[in-house]
Amino acid sequence: MKKTLIAVLLIAGLALAGCGTKADTSAKPTESASPSATTTVSSGFGVPITVGTAITLTISKPTSFKPGQFASNYLPGQVANVFSVTIKNGTSAELDPATISLVASSGANTCTDVLDGDNNISGAPTDPIAAGSEVNFKFAIGCDAKSGQPLRINITIGSDTSALDGTLA
Repeated sequence: MKKTLIAVLLIAGLALAGCGTKADTSAKPTESASPSATTTVSSGFGVPITVGTAITLTISKPTSFKPGQFASNYLPGQVANVFSVTIKNGTSAELDPATISLVASSGANTCTDVLDGDNNISGAPTDPIAAGSEVNFKFAIGCDAKSGQPLRINITIGSDTSALDGTLA
């Protein structure tokens, strides 16, 4: 009974301690253990960029391709582009591929990921990327846009983000 009363009084005291005080909005936010840094690299296709502290990603310049008959997420009339992607894990831990996101857009136009077995485009890896190793894969998109229009690929790995800007092939 004594322990319960002490716990209740402690909780009530903590709750009341916050009453009547105004939050300090002038304080600077504290840095997290894994800060998120957004970097926009203009025309950075084909150039290695570092996402976070030790993960390097290289996305080749886009090239036009004709999706096969059974390609998924592609609609006739879309501009189809394919990229070679290399991810180097320079960390001391495995990299979970579920934390990797590549999202393409062309201005206000929609782009979707295209999977196409006929062109050996099967998407991002599904197995963890070992520390100190690298993986290569093809990434393809279909955009409701025209060749030569702006292209942006937003890259997210964990809480770190970056972006590449260029044009559709």
